Amino acid sequence: MTAEANVALLRRAWDAFDHADGDAFAGCVRDGWVEHLANGETSGIDQLRPLLQELRTALSDVHTTIERVVANDTTVACHCTIRASHSGPFRGIPATGRRVVVHEMMFNAVDDGRLRETWTISEQPGLLEQISGNSAPG
Repeated sequence: MTAEANVALLRRAWDAFDHADGDAFAGCVRDGWVEHLANGETSGIDQLRPLLQELRTALSDVHTTIERVVANDTTVACHCTIRASHSGPFRGIPATGRRVVVHEMMFNAVDDGRLRETWTISEQPGLLEQISGNSAPG
């Protein structure tokens, strides 16, 4: 795929994320897609689907802005900002109405027009701190 096609793929994936559309997101990834988190954990589409619904309940107006994107024929990377209002329960924290902002960087390996593997660095535990108003434990 071309760099331009990989950028379009990334934009479709983020749009699916913003709309908590697990099926549309699944259409952007290959079977066996794996996301590697900075803390060493990994997840796949089966873990992402319920997370999307949890986030949609808690953050009803999610919007992702892609700040920067770099792509070639096999990789697409981005720096993005996710903004939302905490309008529903999240991980035991009732809705606070607070605005949250999370910055994220990710690198995606692309194979045959779909994301094969993703490495993500996210400003965490920033989201929980912003929702609760409390600092994360050490």
